[in-house]
Amino acid sequence: MLITRANTWEQGLRKRTIGSSLKIGPITLKFVTIVLLAVAALFYLAQSTQSATFKYKIMDLESQKSKALTDVKQLEVESARLKSLNEIKNSAQTMNMEPAL
Repeated sequence: MLITRANTWEQGLRKRTIGSSLKIGPITLKFVTIVLLAVAALFYLAQSTQSATFKYKIMDLESQKSKALTDVKQLEVESARLKSLNEIKNSAQTMNMEPAL
């Protein structure tokens, strides 16, 4: 025998059964709310941790970049200092500059 929505019974006629419904009580609702808040908090913490990690990597790369630029400037100064006077004269002649008096 099937439990149906209608209270009548007719022989040879098949009726649909009552659909099962999910009832949520106040305790279940509180539990689900707490779980959702915990998941949201964990997601927030994961995102902020990842953001902080990327910020540290960016700061490290920027410091490496500034150090490399400083090294390049120092090497340019050292290169200019180590050039001989003859090379400077030769470069002046190739640029069609007049010699200094």
